[in-house]
Amino acid sequence: MNAAGKILRQTVPVLFLCTLFELFAGGILESMKEKFVLLPGLLVMIPPLVDLRGNIGSALASRLGTALHLGIVKPKLAMTRALKTNILSSLILSVLGSITVWLLSCFLCLLMDLQGVSLLCLLFIATFSAVVSGILITFTTVLLSIISYRRGWDPDNITGPVMTTLGDIFTFFSILLAVVIW
Repeated sequence: MNAAGKILRQTVPVLFLCTLFELFAGGILESMKEKFVLLPGLLVMIPPLVDLRGNIGSALASRLGTALHLGIVKPKLAMTRALKTNILSSLILSVLGSITVWLLSCFLCLLMDLQGVSLLCLLFIATFSAVVSGILITFTTVLLSIISYRRGWDPDNITGPVMTTLGDIFTFFSILLAVVIW
């Protein structure tokens, strides 16, 4: 089979499943409607937080795919220096990116004069969701990259779309959990 056929065979089923899972992510967002009335600033924060997590997960997946192909990371669950560095950088990026989103959201909420916005609550939601979804996304990315590589699939064809989708689901879930805890 030629390279294009192999790529299609690997990606089409994955993209179809990701589409179905995105419907689930939409359901989680739908269940949060009443929270937007109580926390109007949440509506300002959700889009960049979701985008941030998907981007971090996809970037990690890309780095791991390259590291696996080059032999820098072995296709086993061994905490090598390269793997530790990638995991730590993704987690740090998730937290720092979320705090940046919180700061920008605070500025927008104040600029739009949104009433009833608790900046402390939004900080908790941003950082809590960064930690929870960051951990879930990072370790799922590592597992998926290694499993796909072991099966002879190109991790770049599999992990990018899957991590973007799971990033949405994990982020919506962690934001909802943070709101419930608060």
